[in-house]
Amino acid sequence: MNEVLRIAGLGQTYDGTPVLRDVGFSVEPGERLAVLGPSGSGKTTLLRLIAGLEAPRHGDIVIAGQAVSRAGEVLLAPELRQVALVFQGLALFPHLNALEQIAFAARGRGGNAQAKTLLERIGLGHRASAPLDQLSGGERQRIALARALAQEPRLLLMDEPFASLDDEKRAEMRDLLRSLLEKHETTLILVTHSRADALDLARRVVVLERGEQVACDSLETVLVRPRHVAVVRALGLGQIIEGESKSAGTAETTFGKVQIPAETKPGRLRLLVRPGQPRIISGLEGVEAEVVSLELRPSETREVRRVAVVRVAGNLLRVSVRERALSAGERVRVQIDGECEVVEG
Repeated sequence: MNEVLRIAGLGQTYDGTPVLRDVGFSVEPGERLAVLGPSGSGKTTLLRLIAGLEAPRHGDIVIAGQAVSRAGEVLLAPELRQVALVFQGLALFPHLNALEQIAFAARGRGGNAQAKTLLERIGLGHRASAPLDQLSGGERQRIALARALAQEPRLLLMDEPFASLDDEKRAEMRDLLRSLLEKHETTLILVTHSRADALDLARRVVVLERGEQVACDSLETVLVRPRHVAVVRALGLGQIIEGESKSAGTAETTFGKVQIPAETKPGRLRLLVRPGQPRIISGLEGVEAEVVSLELRPSETREVRRVAVVRVAGNLLRVSVRERALSAGERVRVQIDGECEVVEG
């Protein structure tokens, strides 16, 4: 099956400052790819390059087997790429009603008939004549999505499309988006800061940090073996602590001795501590720590999960509390169980 998108050696510079460096990956038809990373990592720039809104400084972009951009040149105009782009601001037309917003994009592809069908699919058939200023934020999101799909794109690019929605509406939009993508057999590249968006929608993940691609793999792979600090932070996989390995299989840390993979080379390390690994223990084992604060977290059951933030030599660690109540200022002993993964960055 032909790739929908292939980029290689992609780089971009603004005012002499690199914002993307040697980014490269491919996307298959029907795939859903999430691009994650902190603000300023180059995520939006990447989408703008794929859409053809600017030319890359380095590298090549190929869509459906056709070269569309190369270093310093846009070879194929944005409107000819069969790529739809939904920005966070949505960019809806203030003078058009709900139906007209979609019909405008569907010109030459079914017009009003297709627009009405899409309105029904997004659950807004009854709002066809509503002007933009009478649509809620969630309704506007649905209109923007339907307008993008009305273009019958081979590739849908979305840049933080649900950022203005609350958690409940955001979950509804993810469900709607997933069903529409499957029905229209559309390929998705989603830029997001949201762990929930990535986990719910993506099958594969690209992580950027300071313009560099630090991960590109299946979602399952990066969850199980994140390998880089940026991946841990983007997906909220746990806490990063510093350590030093002097003997095989162990590392010394502020929070005591921890287990690490036996093949790890000696030296300074950054270690991933997964939720549930740190615990408060009784007796004289572990390391003495001070309870700084207490937090309540929701769990998947009706129970409330209690988390203590503890401090050892100026370093903080979050520890799940199960056995007993604690108070700020209390002295406890903590221990990190199980093997910690070594990460780069």
